[in-house]
Amino acid sequence: MRKRNLLLFLLLAAFAWVSACDDGGDPANNGNTDCTTPEVYFPEYGCLSDGFADNDREYDWYLTQMGTGPAEGSNCGPTSVAMALRWFDQGQTVSVGTIRDTITPGETGWWYTNNIEAALTNWGTPYAMRAASEQAVLDALDRGSVLLICITMGEITQATDPRETHFDRFYGYDSGHFLIVKGHIDNARWLIVHDPNNWQFDYYDDALTQPLGESRYYRTSEVLTSMGVWWPYFFEIGVSDATKSLRNVPVGRSGP
Repeated sequence: MRKRNLLLFLLLAAFAWVSACDDGGDPANNGNTDCTTPEVYFPEYGCLSDGFADNDREYDWYLTQMGTGPAEGSNCGPTSVAMALRWFDQGQTVSVGTIRDTITPGETGWWYTNNIEAALTNWGTPYAMRAASEQAVLDALDRGSVLLICITMGEITQATDPRETHFDRFYGYDSGHFLIVKGHIDNARWLIVHDPNNWQFDYYDDALTQPLGESRYYRTSEVLTSMGVWWPYFFEIGVSDATKSLRNVPVGRSGP
């Protein structure tokens, strides 16, 4: 009888271990997303209560430039603006195509930072332009803002197997690019970004519902280096002290 009970115990223990290891499809092996308030769930990390800032919304505001019209390949700027508008105002659901056609009608080329300024102003989204430094970036995120940045992706480490991780660049393109920074994690070791350069095969799941570019982690040090190399400023979105924004800032651009 004792042997039978021992065998039953071992079987139950093995079943419990297998169940605990079932990650529910999350490549980070953190399938349990149920956290106790005030904890927040993050892929790769699980439930956290400190060491992060994530200025997300309760509604979906991530967008990809895929399918945004004839200029989709160069629409990282308009797509980043569309995300900034939605983040600031849930009802501001302006299409990427409308943003491009309004600011640069008839053009399909890469965008410049002055186009970003014009678009944010046109749709009444307050912003301030800041000089890039680690402290300035983290301070802006810690006060609840999101950032629109223009960097060169060649400074961002490329993941070996992007679908198996939430860390690092998930594509081969390595030149100028606009994207959104919405937070930091792991005591500011990583920045949490919404990267719009997400295409047909850039999903964690076959149903194409979990884009690799949504809430991706890029190394803070690499993003700061990239900003310094490409365009050493950033747009802080949604601030009320826009009058303190830098003036006469050199124009930056996306593209090669």
